[in-house]
Amino acid sequence: MNCSSFARGGPARALLVCVTESLREPPSGPLAASALEAAGSKLLGRWENADWPAVFVEPDPAFRLTPSYSMSDSVAVGRERGGPARPDPRRRPKPDDFLFQPRRPSLLRHGGFARLFETLGGPLLILLGDELGEIVLQTAIDGFLASHPIIVVKDAAPPGFMSSAEAEAARLSALPLLSCFARLMSAAELMRDWTGAD
Repeated sequence: MNCSSFARGGPARALLVCVTESLREPPSGPLAASALEAAGSKLLGRWENADWPAVFVEPDPAFRLTPSYSMSDSVAVGRERGGPARPDPRRRPKPDDFLFQPRRPSLLRHGGFARLFETLGGPLLILLGDELGEIVLQTAIDGFLASHPIIVVKDAAPPGFMSSAEAEAARLSALPLLSCFARLMSAAELMRDWTGAD
């Protein structure tokens, strides 16, 4: 579901934010989904079927290649307005979804995301991340400092997550720190509580 159309319908109670921090090259052949990706895909599918809004986030590729400490924000790229093509066809977002490419880690400090957040009525943010790295951590910290509740999905990753022992170890090591700033929930709990799934 497109967030701009949802915003016209009234405030949202929750916004699912799919954060892809690791922009790896797509696999050369078919790859079976990891357990984390399968759980994330199921959560996202149920979320969209329940007509709850979701947005997608990935670092600005130019910023990752040439770090800049400018205070300017990147803009939200609405793929329906001709945003750049993604190299991996297995990954979201779809052409009519919203994609944000922040130049600083916290989404709550990104002008375009902050405007969408306000337009949707300041919904609960549910962060579904692949690495559970800086974007997820800094957003959780800013939410905590602003007394805004944030949930981090502890056992799922966005579609396209390329599992490895190193990536899964990094996720596990991030969870204790994240639990200081955000509530950790499983994908099954979120589906039960928010989409009415078993």
